[in-house]
Amino acid sequence: MSKKNTIDPSEPDFDLDSFLNSTDAPDQLDDKQVEKLENFLASNPGGMHMELLDGFFCGLICGPDATGPEAFYPFIFGGKEPEYNSPEQADEIHEALRQHWDHIKGMMENGDSYYLFMYSDDDFKVSGNDWALGFALGLDKYRDSWQELLDQAGIGEGLLVPFLTLYMEKHPQNTQGLIHAEDREALVTELIENLPKIYHHFDEARRKKNPDSALH
Repeated sequence: MSKKNTIDPSEPDFDLDSFLNSTDAPDQLDDKQVEKLENFLASNPGGMHMELLDGFFCGLICGPDATGPEAFYPFIFGGKEPEYNSPEQADEIHEALRQHWDHIKGMMENGDSYYLFMYSDDDFKVSGNDWALGFALGLDKYRDSWQELLDQAGIGEGLLVPFLTLYMEKHPQNTQGLIHAEDREALVTELIENLPKIYHHFDEARRKKNPDSALH
């Protein structure tokens, strides 16, 4: 069964999540919250799983347009608002989604390295393909805002290259073949480094759209 990659092979007891996410950003979801959210997402056929959701949120947050996750609930859950067992469960799921959103946004605002939620295989290796697909879905919601960076990536330059490389690996139009393991690790590392840069690339556009928001 897939699992979230949280292992640092050089230090078995080292908490990589805490190291990378040591910041004053809003708290990340704890393991119990993640498990509940994962199970609920899995109960909605056609909806996202956590890796897709994480990429999707990052794609929305890094651009200048989206203001919160609430408008995207039907998209996350496969085209419709899901059925909840109780109002309390609905509140719990919505609060978890908002907390995850706020944590990512806080990390981006601070310029910190956000440890991406990616599932790994039994050897603790990630592919990153589903995360990149989620990011593409978020980007596509406001494609016009991203066109400048997409144009740069189209010639093999710019901040979006690692994301597009991972995204295109499983695309039907891919002519480059599979990514080697060492190259994949480097791409994921570069992606983590680039996300805050992408976020701050849009600071001016974000201020123009929300002139009353706090400056970062």
